[in-house]
Amino acid sequence: MTTPRGRASGTGLAGAHPSAPPNKVTQINEANGSREGSDLPGLSGLEDATARRSPQRSDCWQEVVRGTIVTDEPALPDPLLQCPAYNEVSDLASLTESDAENLNGLFRHEVTHNTIRSYRSQWRRFAAWATTRGARALPAKPEHVAAYLAERFGQLGHKPATLRVAAAAIAYVHSNYGLENPCSHPDVRRTLRGATRMAGKAQKQAKGLTAEALDAIAATACQPRLGKNGRSESAQAAARRGSVDIALVRLMRDAMLRVSECAALTWSDIETVSDGSGRLLIRRSKTDPDGEGAVVFVSPQTMAALASIRNGAPTEFRVFELSPNQISLRIKKAALAAGLGDGFSGHSPRVGMAQDLARIGVELPSLMTAGRWRSPTMPAHYTRNETADRGAVAQFYRHSRDPRQPPLAT
Repeated sequence: MTTPRGRASGTGLAGAHPSAPPNKVTQINEANGSREGSDLPGLSGLEDATARRSPQRSDCWQEVVRGTIVTDEPALPDPLLQCPAYNEVSDLASLTESDAENLNGLFRHEVTHNTIRSYRSQWRRFAAWATTRGARALPAKPEHVAAYLAERFGQLGHKPATLRVAAAAIAYVHSNYGLENPCSHPDVRRTLRGATRMAGKAQKQAKGLTAEALDAIAATACQPRLGKNGRSESAQAAARRGSVDIALVRLMRDAMLRVSECAALTWSDIETVSDGSGRLLIRRSKTDPDGEGAVVFVSPQTMAALASIRNGAPTEFRVFELSPNQISLRIKKAALAAGLGDGFSGHSPRVGMAQDLARIGVELPSLMTAGRWRSPTMPAHYTRNETADRGAVAQFYRHSRDPRQPPLAT
């Protein structure tokens, strides 16, 4: 039996199942506005395609399973939910509605929700581009994908990292439908490599929120600020907000938290130890999609800051009750109020603690463990200024003997 992710040829899509329409690829591209390979009138765009509903077939379990990328978003065209072909008709007949529910529940956790959201946005953008060109979005031709990526780079100034996400989204959709991946074609790969060489791989780095910056924030966080209405906060409101800001920055530094990890924390994840320090359980993270979890140290100062804002909250409540975007915004505003300037974000506490650890001599392997990095690339990038004085040239100048002198006789 072909697996749920099994491939099917483009011709197989047209007629492997007796109840399938005669040309499924044509219907999919009709939904994207393309008239290529079809006698039906073309649609004017994605909005027209969205309104064009395909009949649901209860005997096709894949209509449920393939919804991992599209069914959550009603604005996406239903023709993308068509059932891909299988080598034998019995493949479909042997699967029940219960099988569909079980598979759908697992497939929805194949990748993270944020990845699906990003792929959905990128796919919609590519489908809209294909509509304007009268081209097929599914299956897409490699030259069309290459031209699309080149246009985003050359005319819109999108960075290579963004282009790679767009290509990954296009590849994911094609893989989900058992179609050949156009992004594996040499032309698409050359396009991505060319964009990377022209723009370089360096990305803008958030300023590190170091121990010194933390002190500045702690000293100013509880001072009243002007609100959106132009009015100053009351002393009580400023104290409450400032206490949360201090606890937030302290905990994100101690645990080297990503904003998504911080937003997901509940009070049940924090345990107090007899010496006043704490242990924080990070249940799941970007580099731990399987949920093995990690336990990290929390300083007594941070535990005291957390205790001051809990106010008897139950263990199941989230610690900060903030979204990732709200966390980033609060850190940015706290840094500005402290006179630290622009460039701070939700990533700054993590970067700053990495820089502080490198400054006191913590080596890269230990730094990777503390920050839960799987690759040394990013921590090495964050701490390159702090580790420069431990490089080969720095060692040369600290050497006790002038190397221009002849070696000592033995």
